[in-house]
Amino acid sequence: MTKDVNKISSCQFCKNKNIKKVLDFGSTPPANSFLKKSQLKNKEARFPLHVFFCKNCHLLQLGHVVNPEILFKDYVYTSSTSPVFIKHFEDYAKKVFDRFHLNRNSFVIDIGSNDGILLKPFKSLGTKILGVDPAENLATKAIMEGIPTLPKFFDSNLAQEIVDNAGQADIVTANNVFAHIRDLDEITSGVKVLLRDNGVFIFEVAYLGDFIEKNYFDTVYHEHLFYHAISPLDKFFKRHQMTIFDVEKVPTHGGSIRVFVKKISSKYKISDSVQKMIKDEIKRGLGKEKTYLAFSENVEKNKKTLISLLKNLKSQGKIIVGYGAPAKGNTLLNYFGIDTKFLHYIVDDSPLKQGLYTPGTHIPVVPSETLSKNPKPDYILILAWNFAESIMEKLSEYAKGGGKFIIPVPEPFEISIGKKNTNKEIVEEDLNNIVESLGNVAHKLEGKTLLISGGSGFLGSYINQTINLLNEKVLKRKCFVISVDNYITGSEKKNFLGEIKSNKFEFIQHDIRLPINVKRNVDYIIHAAGLASPFYYQKYPLETIESAVMGAKNLLELSRLKRVKSFLFFSSSEIYGDPDSKHVPTKEDYAGHVSSVGPRACYDESKRLGETLSLVYHQQFGVPVKIVRPFNIYGPGMKPNDYRVIPTFVSKALSGEPLPVHDKGSQTRTFCYVTDAVSGFLKILLSEKNGEVYNIGNEKPEITVYDLALAIAKVSPKKVAIKKIEYPASYPAGEPQRRCPDLTKSRTMLDYNPKVDLDTGLRRSIDWFISEYKL
Repeated sequence: MTKDVNKISSCQFCKNKNIKKVLDFGSTPPANSFLKKSQLKNKEARFPLHVFFCKNCHLLQLGHVVNPEILFKDYVYTSSTSPVFIKHFEDYAKKVFDRFHLNRNSFVIDIGSNDGILLKPFKSLGTKILGVDPAENLATKAIMEGIPTLPKFFDSNLAQEIVDNAGQADIVTANNVFAHIRDLDEITSGVKVLLRDNGVFIFEVAYLGDFIEKNYFDTVYHEHLFYHAISPLDKFFKRHQMTIFDVEKVPTHGGSIRVFVKKISSKYKISDSVQKMIKDEIKRGLGKEKTYLAFSENVEKNKKTLISLLKNLKSQGKIIVGYGAPAKGNTLLNYFGIDTKFLHYIVDDSPLKQGLYTPGTHIPVVPSETLSKNPKPDYILILAWNFAESIMEKLSEYAKGGGKFIIPVPEPFEISIGKKNTNKEIVEEDLNNIVESLGNVAHKLEGKTLLISGGSGFLGSYINQTINLLNEKVLKRKCFVISVDNYITGSEKKNFLGEIKSNKFEFIQHDIRLPINVKRNVDYIIHAAGLASPFYYQKYPLETIESAVMGAKNLLELSRLKRVKSFLFFSSSEIYGDPDSKHVPTKEDYAGHVSSVGPRACYDESKRLGETLSLVYHQQFGVPVKIVRPFNIYGPGMKPNDYRVIPTFVSKALSGEPLPVHDKGSQTRTFCYVTDAVSGFLKILLSEKNGEVYNIGNEKPEITVYDLALAIAKVSPKKVAIKKIEYPASYPAGEPQRRCPDLTKSRTMLDYNPKVDLDTGLRRSIDWFISEYKL
């Protein structure tokens, strides 16, 4: 190879020669080597962009290393052009400052400091700071803004020079650069020189698990030499007499990790998070070659889909432009062959890129004002997809005028927002409505601790978000929440409705079938964990029984020991079975018409036994138990593959598929929008009378499943048909023919009054599905 690029012959971590090429993006120009107009006729340097997998230590790495002088000497990426990143690094600095008890005598050094985006908040907090960045233009910019910066490549010699002149550091950071440097052995040696004995090295880097799971292929470019997971990193640092003692997931770049590293002799204890993540990586197959070969096939499918979409739009005479000119966008543009035949121009907010042309594809980069000039674009391809939400919010007027968006990753899809509310706006309105409906009863949560099982599920997410809003707007003394979930039916997403950033919430992954140890006092407990969808409780019958019964036993015992003020058990209207018509609407004292050995019994009977167990604890030990029987709750937060009727109908309608109605569709149901339900649940929890059972739902309208399909088809933005089908083999037999609650008791004793009609609830659900799942 030339002096400009070197081909690796062995793993960069473990030096083993058993490496295998698993991804091939051909030869491309460096992703940040934007061109001036005068350079367009010159021949561009192109270098192989191939990804190799080490079969020994499982490191994923580039097979060719481009001279860093070419990549970084006049770097055009500036972190501070992104408000999202500014807020991220402000929060980052504050969290590190507080966790490690920094003060005005503390010294923080940032390697690859860019324009000083992280050091600025550290400076504001009062610490001593120093940046190191080889890009002279960025270092000069940082210095002019009051951030002392060395415009040099970092190594152990520079580290010693810094120590000699300024002393050792309490904190060394390296954010989104630990994947950029070939000789990490030398960098790590330099970090050890910089750190005090109890100093901490913290770096953020895009996470390999998210890279694979979310198809983030475009984050492969020459600057990114490594694609990191904790398992290879853990082995690497131990060879340097250092160890990872904590790791956190962070949302930047579509999914990153913040890694905390110490010297072996340091005082910090190793968190369980490290081994937990390593075990998860094994489970995901990150140590297997076949994982990456399958990933390569997915990239090819993505390429074909996007090119087909763009060609189709161009054939209709549509004008398409890009938004965002990040490095990742240039990987996509070059590998997919997207140039000025497809995109008129690309908008970017960085003044350093405006007036230049993209490497390889030569698309002009312009300021955002260009969007308002004729000819106005019909479609915007969002290349900076990790900022898609904020970009679409910024361009809301464009969307209201009929403009549409295309998001290419993880797989291409179109979005037409129009005047519909975003998922965030819908949920905010919902939460405010719940808080308003609770009124003064919410003050019973002042300064209390609440534990909820199933806290990351559909209903649990709404309950947690409601308490978070109460903490922000209503409660003078905030309520502390312990949210427990085992994630059996989904990913480890702490809240389906949006991240909760509050120190008053503790999220615990735990199987509630096992006893749980809680050190702090607990005032309220909600047992909401369970598998409510027929698909899932048929798939996991034992887990369904055990989570309801053993989960209840464990939490009731905890309630007894902690002497809680209230315990709420989530039962189900399913325990009524298929009631006789004379018992519809159904009161709480109806004994039920259901089989203990039928195909639905694992769910129905586990809820029935959970109720019995709860009342025994109330009668024998005085545990202040309440029981709720929800009736068909729906709304934002449900997943398209939930397999219950409304999310199934909505997801299919938005995909343009026929709505499948079982048999004649004459079965009747009532449906309760989630805001009304959550209001009812919390009113029960905070009520004074114990040992009571309540129905929560909406008795109007009692509608046939076929008429429900018609109602959804009516409000769907796409024209859909209704198709009557036989029950699938996977669907448990014995479906109840009628289901409608009698709410007399809840109305009388709780002042419960459902307010959201079915038409409104369906429209809000559809708008949320469109915004959340891009359907």
